Amino acid sequence: MDELTTSLLDLHDALGRRGVSLIVGGGLGLYLKRIHLAGTSERTLFTALPAYRATNDVDLFLRAEVLADAERATAVADAIHSLGYKAIPGAEYYQWIRTMTTGGKLREVKLDLLVGPTEAVRSRLHGDERRVRPKGKRVGIHAHPTEEAIGIEDDPIPVTIVGRKSDGSKYSGTVLTPRAFPFLMMKLHAFDDRKAGSAKELGRHHALDVYTIVGMMTERE
Repeated sequence: MDELTTSLLDLHDALGRRGVSLIVGGGLGLYLKRIHLAGTSERTLFTALPAYRATNDVDLFLRAEVLADAERATAVADAIHSLGYKAIPGAEYYQWIRTMTTGGKLREVKLDLLVGPTEAVRSRLHGDERRVRPKGKRVGIHAHPTEEAIGIEDDPIPVTIVGRKSDGSKYSGTVLTPRAFPFLMMKLHAFDDRKAGSAKELGRHHALDVYTIVGMMTERE
């Protein structure tokens, strides 16, 4: 997770200065939530959970109101470009890749930009089921809509991460991870998309993530 932590700290520094909070989903979000729970006294549904699942993605959710604001969306695009991310051909502006050096080795980190339910700002967005962007000005940033992520912006869990940015400097920042319900909705949909495909392992990974999310449920959740 070293290169992902470094990438997340870089993003926090670049976007935080522009007033954009980071909501982290996917495998990295699950990892961060587990780290957070390990440092608290909160009781969870299960005490034993599967091993961490490796990932090379940062699933970053933009708040719908940020994406719908052309000026703020432009600031996000500028921050991503400043960190050396390049748009992935065929998935331009909502999937990005960056090559970086960690531990003396070149590694690639993928950045996926997503947005939760957009109903409240739909009149200010343009796009389709694959991608949405602010209407009017082309800002060089899109996000993949995940309408199933109900409540992802409601009361997310703050997690403080400490480490080093890619320039070697020490840095700490607070990011957000979704509560159990939106996480489950996303993973169930992801499993449904993959369960009948030829790459069976992808479906199994999502099923195991569902088990992990249920196991990490706190009494409040």
